[in-house]
Amino acid sequence: MHEVLPKVTSDVTSGKTPDLHPAEPVPPAGARPAIHRRRLLLSTVGGLAALAVPAGARLWADRVPVRGPRLWSTADTGGRMALPAGPRESLYVSGYDGTVRAHEPRTGAVRWSRAVTAADDAEPPGGWPLAAGSGTLCVNSATAVRALDAASGQVRWELSVPDWRDLPAEQGIVMAGDSVLTGYGNALRCHDLATGEVRWSTPANVSPLPLVVGDTVYVPGRTGGLFAFDVRSGARRWAQDAVGPVGFAPTGHRGVLHAVSNDPATGASTVHALDAASGRPLWQRAQRHGLGGLAVADGTVCFLSNTGLTALDARTGDTRWTAVVPSGLGRGMSSVAAAGGVVYVATNDERLFAHDLATGRLNWRDEPDRLAADTEYTHIALAAVGLALFRSGRTGVRALGTLPAA
Repeated sequence: MHEVLPKVTSDVTSGKTPDLHPAEPVPPAGARPAIHRRRLLLSTVGGLAALAVPAGARLWADRVPVRGPRLWSTADTGGRMALPAGPRESLYVSGYDGTVRAHEPRTGAVRWSRAVTAADDAEPPGGWPLAAGSGTLCVNSATAVRALDAASGQVRWELSVPDWRDLPAEQGIVMAGDSVLTGYGNALRCHDLATGEVRWSTPANVSPLPLVVGDTVYVPGRTGGLFAFDVRSGARRWAQDAVGPVGFAPTGHRGVLHAVSNDPATGASTVHALDAASGRPLWQRAQRHGLGGLAVADGTVCFLSNTGLTALDARTGDTRWTAVVPSGLGRGMSSVAAAGGVVYVATNDERLFAHDLATGRLNWRDEPDRLAADTEYTHIALAAVGLALFRSGRTGVRALGTLPAA
């Protein structure tokens, strides 16, 4: 609405300049002063706005955080986890401080800890990769592959390797029977679990993101493609060039591989499904944004893209449901895990959301005491077993949900 200005007229006889903003009329003595409605409205809105800012800040600061089904928590930092046999054995956590710890899964108590490297700025966010199985814990570091006794943390063997700090932050290590597979020096290498001796290695240009299913190890290429090798001999079983550069290890479920390729030019991603036995493409699903994680369980593929949590049929790629998850306020990566009919999303500001895997309905959420943007990069790791969830990050390790009977 435009304000109408008073009509301007010339007073030639008096020579006076007309007043474009005449004074308000003075009310007669004893009369109630007139209220200028426009001024009252502006002053009221301004006053409310001034009150709303500090009031809103106080309400946010004084809010009662939403609590999920917390079991225990510890201040020991960690970003990588291994849970070889569920909550019946130990939960192994690789910390930001270069230390590996074994926690009692039911209480969080530390059974043992061992310094693997001194903490420094060059360490990967979230600690060094680790894998557990057959009573042994294997850990990567900047200079070596180490095998530790899972019960005591004592070093069984240590193998020096070329420096691998130029490798992706999501580099991995996996165990398969009496073998340990990890990537360094531009190749995937298989070590004897008992001695650390190298059994075989792949040709160059292989990314250090292995996945073992049965007697086959699947690994992406550094510049694209996906490869399958025999775990025992290292013989290549198939190669698939249809998959672009992969940002994290593929997943295997019911004879199907699921991998995510990223387009660095556009920031978009594509979810690929391939036949695990032959590498034949089954379907693919393009996304406008990069993915914050991917998990597969009960015939369902779940991934986080921007603020959308999507569930697909693992065999066909058809959408089953979508849900909205708030964006993380911090820096770093969010994570997704699925087990026990639940899909979990952990955002990089320490929030956690649990959705029903069949319907997408939010079962519960969990928030930290202080929700704020973190200037330090953080990697949130999740390990889900049945209805129990273990979460680790810069603020510590936390267990939520329901643990199975002892």
